Amino acid sequence: MDANGSSGGLWVGWKKEAKMCHVFSCSNFIILLVEKYNGLLWYLVLFYGAPCHLQRKSVLEDLEVHLESFNHPYLIVGDFNQVEYGSDKLSLNKRTISGAYDFNEWRISNELVDIPFKGPRFTWCNNRKGAKWVYERIDRALGSKDWFALFPNTGIKHYPIQISDHAPIEIDLNLTRNTCRKPYKLDAWVLIHEDCLTLIKDL
Repeated sequence: MDANGSSGGLWVGWKKEAKMCHVFSCSNFIILLVEKYNGLLWYLVLFYGAPCHLQRKSVLEDLEVHLESFNHPYLIVGDFNQVEYGSDKLSLNKRTISGAYDFNEWRISNELVDIPFKGPRFTWCNNRKGAKWVYERIDRALGSKDWFALFPNTGIKHYPIQISDHAPIEIDLNLTRNTCRKPYKLDAWVLIHEDCLTLIKDL
């Protein structure tokens, strides 16, 4: 699906040995039916949420129509363009998060579970400096209520934000979770904010 200016655009590719077929596509999501190695079927939804919060609810409702027809477990992955909780946003601006209520209502009503992640918490930044910088977690994966019965070790790997304003994310259906504690690592931008430095000293 082509991009609209600098926004959106969806593309999917797979190895020839993978068993999957295209079910539906539009400007905001692509639906694939995937066959697991033992013959079990599941749906993969690649999602792009509306940049404008006034349009996000209608896009989620459009997707919900398809979810209701699914007869196998499914996984929704992509850029939702929506922060769900205050802990998923880091900014000097403490305003209410637009669209968060509608998103939570949609997720709960469809009994979707948030797939756990490893790596940096935030997956997007606005590439601004000073008081205007913003970091958010808007790229995520959501599974159907029966997803973990099929893939109990599913997780996401978050990689650092480098070239794009988004961090690459990788879905791992058999993610190994480390039980040992790791040393703390900080991004360079933390050191320019006095509140962060005070918090670090108090730890």
